[in-house]
Order: sequence, then structure tokens, then C-alpha cells
Amino acid sequence: MERDGYHVLDWQGEHSLCIADIWEQFPELVVGRYLVNTSFDSGFIMLSDFERQDGWRMVGRLAHSPRIYRATQIPHDQFDEWLVFERPTQVDEFETMVNRCYFTPIGIELQEEQERFWEQVVRLKPSHVMAQNHGVYLVSRDEDLIVKIMNSDVRGRSVVE
Repeated sequence: MERDGYHVLDWQGEHSLCIADIWEQFPELVVGRYLVNTSFDSGFIMLSDFERQDGWRMVGRLAHSPRIYRATQIPHDQFDEWLVFERPTQVDEFETMVNRCYFTPIGIELQEEQERFWEQVVRLKPSHVMAQNHGVYLVSRDEDLIVKIMNSDVRGRSVVE
């Protein structure tokens, strides 16, 4: 699916797949980029002293990363949502949708939430949005990368666009 210049991959129902599987298999999603965490285990990240020394910072309740040099730098859990930017971008607030258990940017349910999600994405213009709830979804402006992921065997799971 394509919307407003973004392409969507959706692995709903793949409970054993996590977003770390995807960014580890395709580090170009995150390496050299800056991330903003909008949900971490259905809440908000509490940065450790080490993460703060590494350049992570909080803007309100949202964690902002330094430039990512390796995918293992990124903390993750479940019910996580990440905005990925090419350059440092301050995001003051973001209404997270990933905590609505079966939310997906392309499903037929929760259409009001989908519209609010897309309004935020279009306004903030991240390169990617990655999230995990009862599945995983990836929203990206990089069509070539989406095709590469679609043509791969992401940990043996099928991809639905």
C-alpha cells in the first residue's frame, strides 16, 4: 500500500516477530539515522545513565537518540513505536497508536486512529515508522528498501503489503 509517499509493510499476527528482527536484518533502516521513541512496552522509556552519556535525551516523555551506529544501540521491548529521521529532529509530542493492540496503518478497523496516525506522519515526515504490537508494521518513504524487504525472507515470515 502507498499513501502520501509512504509505503507500508504489515506483519499482523506474527507474534514471534519483533522490530529488532527487522532492523538487525536491515540495519540501513536505522544505522546513520536518528530515532524518536513514542512508545516503549506500552509506556515510555526511562533512559539509563549510560544511554544519557551515549547521547540519548528526553523531550517531554519522548526519547531522542544520538546518531545510531549499530542496531544493537536501540533499546526495545514490545508495544514499541519508533520514528526514524535522517537528521536530528525534535518531536515534542506524538499520539501513539501502537498500544491499540491490533492497530495497523492499513487495516479496516480503527479508521479514526489511522487518520490521526497518518496526519502526524505526514506532518513530521520521518523516513520510517516502525512499531510492534500483536504484529509489526513498517511505514517508509524508501520504496527500494521496502521492495528489498518484501523480496526477502524476514526470519521466515511472509510479508503483506
